[in-house]
Amino acid sequence: MSYEQAFEALKNGDFKAAVPLLEKAARETGYTSDIINHAYTLALHRTGEKERLADVAFRVASLFLKDDPGTAMDYFQRALLSGLDSSRVRRIGEIFEEWASEGRVAQASGSIGPVDRVAHVVGCLLPGHAPTQYVRMLAGSLKRQGVQSTIFTTEWAASWFFNPAGVPQSEPLEIDAAVSIASVEGDFQERATRIAAAIRSSGIPVVFYHGSLSEQITARVAAMHPAPIQVNVNHGSEMDADVFEGFVHLFQNALERTRFSSHPSEWIPLASDIEDRLQASDHVDRRSMGLESAGSVSATFGNLYKISGSGYLRVLAEILKRFPKHFHLFAGAGDVKAARSFLHSEGVLPRVRFLGHVSDVAPLLATVDVYLASFPHSGGHSLLEAMGAGKPIVVLKYPPDSHYNSGAELVGIPELIARSEAEYPDIADRLIRNPSVRAKYAEETLKRFRGEFRPERLGERYVEFLNRLSGARAGR
Repeated sequence: MSYEQAFEALKNGDFKAAVPLLEKAARETGYTSDIINHAYTLALHRTGEKERLADVAFRVASLFLKDDPGTAMDYFQRALLSGLDSSRVRRIGEIFEEWASEGRVAQASGSIGPVDRVAHVVGCLLPGHAPTQYVRMLAGSLKRQGVQSTIFTTEWAASWFFNPAGVPQSEPLEIDAAVSIASVEGDFQERATRIAAAIRSSGIPVVFYHGSLSEQITARVAAMHPAPIQVNVNHGSEMDADVFEGFVHLFQNALERTRFSSHPSEWIPLASDIEDRLQASDHVDRRSMGLESAGSVSATFGNLYKISGSGYLRVLAEILKRFPKHFHLFAGAGDVKAARSFLHSEGVLPRVRFLGHVSDVAPLLATVDVYLASFPHSGGHSLLEAMGAGKPIVVLKYPPDSHYNSGAELVGIPELIARSEAEYPDIADRLIRNPSVRAKYAEETLKRFRGEFRPERLGERYVEFLNRLSGARAGR
């Protein structure tokens, strides 16, 4: 078969037919043809063959690494986002460490003085995007502490193999910071070099990198070390490369798993502006949602992958069976087919509402009595929004070093944390059945939120960590 047949199948959207043809073409060319490699990995992406895509992309990246690092990073990124195994992720981290050793300009030791300017390197700025919301709150909170922020985007997913549009992804956003949107011209190496040069010329002494190795341009900028102090902010997966002076972890369990325990690290938990949004929003009532017959209502927010294939739906069905007038709301994008099928088989589907993607859940919270955190993925931002609205939360506990334990960390109230799936519906039962118990834990939940997770706490904690980093540097 000719290569033309392979590309014709790809052009016609027949990705399953294109994969074996392009695989044959890639092998025949020794994985050296950029056109064939690109088409082959694109076809694997379209057919959802993640493991195979990770293998192929890593192989291609390794072949191009020496002579064309920009292309290598492109394919490393394809591999990482397809679920590359930990040993090869570590190898990519080592490559960035080698680049850092080769290219780092010697940084002067000693104190850098009081820090009144910092930079944030982010993938992009998109309204409704969790990292964007975090950086927006952080920049505003730092400003109240006398620290100005400049944000540099890397646009790592723009002009890429499954997003070929040659424009930045970032959108206009109201934020207390100067913003520099990266150009998407050139390969990954060229794009990273421009960003690093802009940071270096700014003279900003501290840079926070809000990304992991999966954002290869972000990682390459960090390896160029354009500022005296660099900090990786771990939003769920720390950047597995030793190119930073410190680490901020949004969840305490990440401290248990870090490979960089010898570096200054700090647990600075998430924050939410939900209280401000609640005041500004028009609340919906149960009648407008067709829930006027409900005796009580629970909710779960976030992408529906969090409930897929887990015991959570079994627990929810049990709760609904115990309370014939109880209703449940799901707000989040994702395929509802499997969940609907299961809930239908349990006879509880008529009392479950799938609302789809909701840009802001604040208006919904007035209808909710209890928040039921999904498991194993509990969703940190969703939990904080429920906590800030004073909703008692039921959450499942996991081992302290498990990233699944993030929900239990945030809730922090032992009586609301189930030690097993069997205990989960019993906690929910007490809250739903007894309004006074529900009111008690609603008050405790809101008290915890206001003490730990308001946006102003971010700036205070970051400044404390900056002072610690500056002091450690002065002591060298």
